[in-house]
Amino acid sequence: NKLAGEMFTAADEKLLTTLASQDAIAIENAHLVGELQEKKESLEVALRTVELLEKDKSHLNKFVTQSVQKLIEDNPDTQELDKHDKNVSVLFLDIAGYTRISASLDQEKVNYLIERYFSSFLDDIHRNDGDINETTGDGLMIIFQNSDPATHALQAARTALAIRNKTQQINADLHGQYEPVQVNIGINSGIASVGSAKFEGITGTRWTYTASGMVTNLAARIAAFATGGVILASEETVRQLSDHFLREDLGEHQFKNIREPVHIFRLLGGKGEEHEQENSHCR
Repeated sequence: NKLAGEMFTAADEKLLTTLASQDAIAIENAHLVGELQEKKESLEVALRTVELLEKDKSHLNKFVTQSVQKLIEDNPDTQELDKHDKNVSVLFLDIAGYTRISASLDQEKVNYLIERYFSSFLDDIHRNDGDINETTGDGLMIIFQNSDPATHALQAARTALAIRNKTQQINADLHGQYEPVQVNIGINSGIASVGSAKFEGITGTRWTYTASGMVTNLAARIAAFATGGVILASEETVRQLSDHFLREDLGEHQFKNIREPVHIFRLLGGKGEEHEQENSHCR
């Protein structure tokens, strides 16, 4: 009842209805503000999660090969990570005289040289769809995969020539500061066992994605046979390259733990490109 004891009128009812409507709108707005705040907080959590995932991805990109990243992104449940036979080209490179360099320079300068040279190779490796599979103090193992054998052989050869050119350029830049570096390269093509391998120990499990088998072993042997900064390739790789590159036939050579003699060639450069007619340097 009214405080004055009077009866409610139609005007009072209209006023009260209007006030109630305003109250209802205010309550609904309060509910909406609360929901928006909750959604905002959820969105902020999601954004922080995305930022963390992007950071994790950025860190993983440093250690996971391009081909594995693409396989996982295209199909997270892919079976292609399992070991399977695949036609690939494998490139091994190593810095000649690494032991001598390490003995003559302090570790900081050795690290600088290795990073300077290897970092300069990355763009050409990625440009040619190569995957850096293994690294050692003075060397790299790079895998080239393509459905067309001629394409991955061509990518490996182009990468090798680019690495040779980058090495010569850095040698010129560092002339007078450091002795020139020579990078020896070996390439082989064929069917390898490609995929993930699991190693289990007391401290945990480690996975790696690599190519293994005779094709890989022979590529490593060919690289070890090279000296003087030359690029050596197997007969199979050269056959896939067709007439795209100038080469020198070095004949057949016997390698450790390889049953049959191996016919190898020295790649001089792409046809139509300028190249130095160096003397053959092989161990």
